[in-house]
Amino acid sequence: MKRLERLTALLSFLQSKRYTPLVAITQKFQISERTVFRDIRTLEEAGVPISFEKGKGYFIVDRYFLPPLAFTLDEAKSFIFVEQLARKYVDQETFRHYATALEKIKNKLRGKQLEDIESLESRVGAYIHPEYSPKYLHVSEQACAKKQILQLRYKDIKGVESNRKIEPIGITFYSQSWHLIAYCQLREDYRDFSLNRVIELRPTTETFFQNHLTLSEYIQKLENS
Repeated sequence: MKRLERLTALLSFLQSKRYTPLVAITQKFQISERTVFRDIRTLEEAGVPISFEKGKGYFIVDRYFLPPLAFTLDEAKSFIFVEQLARKYVDQETFRHYATALEKIKNKLRGKQLEDIESLESRVGAYIHPEYSPKYLHVSEQACAKKQILQLRYKDIKGVESNRKIEPIGITFYSQSWHLIAYCQLREDYRDFSLNRVIELRPTTETFFQNHLTLSEYIQKLENS
């Protein structure tokens, strides 16, 4: 990768995160720490206000506006494949937000690029079993972000219904279903809830402050058990 391309990619990488640790940059671009320092200094000299917070990493100062970076045609095409999966695997509200974002990307394309995208759209599709109907994904995502306690009515794999209050820690997808991982107040332990078996899921006005396992820690714990 040429240096100008790397600087552009680094700027995009910094924009995509609140904080970017030094090690994340060296690993992504396969460069030394010294090269990172030199690239950061170049961006600062170009007028990008980059700062560093110990224990967290680099960040772009709040309220500084950076114009959106242009997508290459191949980058834009990759969104078409994701769109087909999103159309089948997420709920309507989540897909509506994705579709709006994709429209904004297409608005940046011109001429032959837009023609290529439209041609690809007509040739890409995803088949999912018609009984699959994702729901509650958006409310789960919101609750995870806000640390919001959820009221859950659930039917387990044996067909037994229960009402619970749960503290969500993350969402994962496997076995053709989205799963909400949460601390269950009833069982006083972490539980895996398939969204396909949720009867009702609604947010409460309560939040939780307990430092739970992260999603990756929970999965690693399962793998090691």
